[in-house]
Amino acid sequence: MYLHNLFSKIFSCFPKVNGQSVRREFRHAFSTGTPHKKMTMNEQELALIRKLATVINKRRITVPATMFLECAQPLSYLGSQTMVFFRPFLTFFFTPAEYDLLQGILERREGIKKIIEELEKLDLHR
Repeated sequence: MYLHNLFSKIFSCFPKVNGQSVRREFRHAFSTGTPHKKMTMNEQELALIRKLATVINKRRITVPATMFLECAQPLSYLGSQTMVFFRPFLTFFFTPAEYDLLQGILERREGIKKIIEELEKLDLHR
């Protein structure tokens, strides 16, 4: 009852805000995406994923990299936002365009899955 009165006082200060709009905004903020969406990546993103997979495969660390990516998959969005923070330091290893592209790939839930698929393809060919 107390919370209801508190929320009604808060909502009275903001005439366009109601319980439905707050609920809708929270649902959007904490959504995990829909797993049935078809993953669409452009050619630049696929080329970068192939390049990354090739480097990992040449160093013969495919299995540890795959295990790390599988474990880090639930935190992919958090990792991509951390990449934004470390951008000034890590663009030494990548071109800024490639770095931004990789960060965009990791923002999507399907990005790590696609990297793992490419690693497995290269590992089968070896």
